[in-house]
Amino acid sequence: MGLFDLLSGIGITSFGEGFGAFQRSYEWICKIIEWIIWFAKDVGLGIVLFTLALKLITLPLDIFSRASMKKNSIKMEMMKGDLEKLQKQYANNPQLYQQKMSALYKKNGYSAFSACLPTIVTLVFFIIVIGAFNSYSKGADKEVFNTMGVAYSQSIDSSAEKGYLIARTNDGEKTDTYDLALSVVLKGGKIGENEFEDYSDLFTYEGSGDESLNVDIENYSFEIDKFIASSLGEKYSYFFNGGYYSYDNTDLTYTVNREVQFGITSLLSSSDKTALENEGVILKAGDDGYIIADVNAFYNSQKNNENINKYFKEVTSGEGETATTATVINFEKYLSEDEHSVLKAKFEKEANAYISGVAVGDIAKNFRDKVILAPARQAAKDAYYENRSHSVIFFWVKNLWVTDSPFKSAIPTYSELQSSIGKDSLGTLTEANYNEITYLLEEEKKTGFGSGNGFFVLVVLSILSMLLSTVVMNKTQKTQMQLSSVDGANGTAAASQKMMMWMMPIMFGIFAFFYSASFSIYMITSTLLSMFSTLLINFFVEKSFMKKIEKEAAERSAKQKYGKRRD
Repeated sequence: MGLFDLLSGIGITSFGEGFGAFQRSYEWICKIIEWIIWFAKDVGLGIVLFTLALKLITLPLDIFSRASMKKNSIKMEMMKGDLEKLQKQYANNPQLYQQKMSALYKKNGYSAFSACLPTIVTLVFFIIVIGAFNSYSKGADKEVFNTMGVAYSQSIDSSAEKGYLIARTNDGEKTDTYDLALSVVLKGGKIGENEFEDYSDLFTYEGSGDESLNVDIENYSFEIDKFIASSLGEKYSYFFNGGYYSYDNTDLTYTVNREVQFGITSLLSSSDKTALENEGVILKAGDDGYIIADVNAFYNSQKNNENINKYFKEVTSGEGETATTATVINFEKYLSEDEHSVLKAKFEKEANAYISGVAVGDIAKNFRDKVILAPARQAAKDAYYENRSHSVIFFWVKNLWVTDSPFKSAIPTYSELQSSIGKDSLGTLTEANYNEITYLLEEEKKTGFGSGNGFFVLVVLSILSMLLSTVVMNKTQKTQMQLSSVDGANGTAAASQKMMMWMMPIMFGIFAFFYSASFSIYMITSTLLSMFSTLLINFFVEKSFMKKIEKEAAERSAKQKYGKRRD
């Protein structure tokens, strides 16, 4: 039996260069985001700079759109008196009002479409950026796990270089799976900060080849008497409490247990065998004989048979009122008889192998946990803190690629990661690997106020920034909304404006709640930049446009005053 099996199938694995790359969408935008974050040296600042850069790219469209909107607003103010007259004149004829209003718009050069087209282009940019941020955040999360896996693996490989681990081979090629070098494990001594007891006197190496390359317990003989006298033997004293090698422990060696039962049931008469088999007390086990299905019933049926009942005894467990008594097979009595010496020798061999396996398993797990896994897990934890998406500016959020929420953990659970990036995109990152590299990150897995990934701050700021932006926009377009239909301030257009005033902030709040904190930062920054640019553009457009109007008015006045021909 290899040590890998002794350790309950838990291998010591190196993850090489990680768990495979994540295939990102909108790769060219993701690369821009990645470069700006690298340049900023802070994820939060990098997102702000990316948003600013994107705004500069779309600035010509924004200026054209905002300027058109402001010009329309001024023109609407100039037409306000005429439109109000038309509203009163065609109060009962909305269709005719629309016709007259369109004619007035045309006469004054008012065009709503000129402002809408750039806005549509900007909206397309927004949708693309949503996809890019979503894709980049998933890739960034996967990359953090990759860096943790690499750091973990480097520590494991370092242990192999020190001779603590032996790489398994496949067709002569070394693999990423390791077994412990038993000679190192059993000899103990001081390794790093850990002191281990020397158990080499309990095991004598009888294998061929270099003992330092041995990973198989079967290459050792086990000194049971020395084991019993050792501190480890005291730890496993329950093996010996019930007699020599705990004969009453029927789970100790399954094969010997069956053969003892075969021997006891062979003493039954043919009629007793038939009767007990019919009652289900004993069961036929092929051609080898019978095994005992109900020990108590079997013993009670043979109380008067001295040749059989001598091989049973009563064992009491517990104390006082909770004490229980059960009848068990007295293996010690059965195997102590000379005619069963062959079976006794077989039992001793299997018992020694079982106990030595348990002992080595315990020694090896202690060595593995303290010498191999502890530094590897710490390396993975250090790699997480070094590469996690944390920002000095948005300090309350532990991971900017996760929602700013106390109900979300700083690192996604394996099921969340699987759901987010897809099972295929996980690569070789299994749940066991995930649990291993995040072993020391229990604090980051917690949720709740003070323990989760934030406090909804960015969610609230997303709502407030959009609400403020909507209020500013509505004030700019107040006249248009009131005069765009015959029913004025109480009309459908005005009602739609009021509804949008609340709908947009709610939508942004939903985006912030379901998407990452980094995307919330983008939305807040983008909204505030748009609002300030709108105010700034409106100021200069109004100033420029009003000068133009004043100049045109002055020219018309001059023509009226001096333009008449003299007779």
